[in-house]
Amino acid sequence: MYSAEPSRLAPGTRLNGIFEIDQRIASGGMGEIYRGHAIETGDPVAIKVMRTDLADNATALALFRKEASALHYIHHEAIVRYYAFANDPGIGRHYLAMEFVDGQPLSELLHRGPLGFDAVRLLQERLAAGLSAAHQHGVIHRDLSPDNVLIPAGDLGKAKIIDFGIARLTHVGDGTIIGSGFAGKYNYVSPEQLGLFGGDITAKSDIYSLGLVLAQCLTGRPIDMGGTQFEVLEKRRSVPDLRAVDRRFRPLLEKMLQPNPADRPESMAAVAAWRPEPEAVPPPRRGADARDRGRPPPPRVASTPQPKAKPARRRAKVAAVVILLIGVGGVGLYFAEDLYSFFFDKDSPNPREPGPLRPVEGILDFANRYDGGDCFFVTSETVGDSTAPRDVDGLGRSVEPFQDLYNEFKRQSDREADIGFHQVMPAQCPAVNFLFRTRNQRGQVPRLEIHTAGLRSGGLLTGAVADFGSRHAELLLVGDDGYVFNITENLDPGSDNTRTFSFFIGKRNPGRPRPQLLIVVVSSKPLASLKLPPDGSPAEQVFSQVLAEALQNRETLNVSAKYFMLENVLEKSPAPGTP
Repeated sequence: MYSAEPSRLAPGTRLNGIFEIDQRIASGGMGEIYRGHAIETGDPVAIKVMRTDLADNATALALFRKEASALHYIHHEAIVRYYAFANDPGIGRHYLAMEFVDGQPLSELLHRGPLGFDAVRLLQERLAAGLSAAHQHGVIHRDLSPDNVLIPAGDLGKAKIIDFGIARLTHVGDGTIIGSGFAGKYNYVSPEQLGLFGGDITAKSDIYSLGLVLAQCLTGRPIDMGGTQFEVLEKRRSVPDLRAVDRRFRPLLEKMLQPNPADRPESMAAVAAWRPEPEAVPPPRRGADARDRGRPPPPRVASTPQPKAKPARRRAKVAAVVILLIGVGGVGLYFAEDLYSFFFDKDSPNPREPGPLRPVEGILDFANRYDGGDCFFVTSETVGDSTAPRDVDGLGRSVEPFQDLYNEFKRQSDREADIGFHQVMPAQCPAVNFLFRTRNQRGQVPRLEIHTAGLRSGGLLTGAVADFGSRHAELLLVGDDGYVFNITENLDPGSDNTRTFSFFIGKRNPGRPRPQLLIVVVSSKPLASLKLPPDGSPAEQVFSQVLAEALQNRETLNVSAKYFMLENVLEKSPAPGTP
């Protein structure tokens, strides 16, 4: 049996006069791993040194070189950085120097128990974004497991993927180093890695493995995918039992763990951008009576009384119905102001408990920690076109999460809050989720202003985008059908960090109001994912690509939004002023 002792390097050993060994920290299948430092700068590095008995093994050396090649092309915060690959003549061995990550494997962290929903969401986004960057360079990890994810200082937001030693480059003509043999740990490998479904290993193989890792994070225990050779294969012919997994995550994991790769999510970028489905609500709080497990009763609505309206029913206040014509030959959209302000029942049941209230915490701070589920967003800015004061303004598909937010805040603080709510269409939920995902990022949030006075009789919808400095601003319109239009070309040059916009509008036949969202996205440079076709793109596709691009490029996005109501979208724009 091979003994690692004779091949270990003593502290102080220098490699090519560039790096110096400090101490051994681990052993791997192909070599020893040391902590070292760069001689000139003193910066810490991790150094993987090839085993002496493999020095003349052409296949092992090619595999070692393959890891260096894989890391060389990938630049992402979630993947360990590559520094150098060389052969030191003094010790006669190859070594790979890379970023030193001072942390523990995710597998050790999971020994303490499962992670919470928000923690796993953070890992889902970060690990999938890192693997997406690798896949874009044609690199498949093929050995993803909790052992190959390091958590620096217990901070899941800084998780790093390591050990691309059996990675396969998928560029044309670049085959698998180890041929058709098995690679990866049995419990986390995909069906195709075991020869099922044609045995073609692709980026979707990593999606399957990541699904098993996330499932383990949610339960604290790995899903049993091992056993005899027959059992291992049989367990991969169907989706594993996910009943122990948080219900909110099941829709994603069921897709990621499909036996047939064709049935899994289309890419890691899609996995990174995923949010829970609306129906995947959290379970009732412990001790809740069975009667409290249904939906809470509808809230009371504060609005101007009308003779035929019941006091406890909400009503919309519609200011105007208009057509918005975007530029010459643009798309005609009907707008109407729609604003709801809610005061909620004090004793409605609330299944969500975000934790104890901090001293002097306001409703906005509390709301920023609150998980309202899918299609839920709150801000201190006024989302609708209104001057009515309120504590927070929100966007969502239904009022229940906002009622729960109010009740929980009232329960913990013994204070009331004025919460504005604006209902969106289901197809617009990806835009609302995008606003939620980009809230509280570093940098100044741009100010988006709109003016709808006089729209009853036709006129102009005008506004301005301000407070974005020298950064790039893009203006988006999200229709009630879920299609996104980039209307940045309608931003006129302004002054003092302000750009104005003005759209011609004309009165048209009134009909049922439909919600619209106007969104400004500010970034350090133009986003390729926002180069949209003239006829728009689906919100789910657009915003998932924007988030994936931002994660890959480590781009900070600052976003603001305004809400309108509109009538039918016209196929052809009427002449200005059409009655």
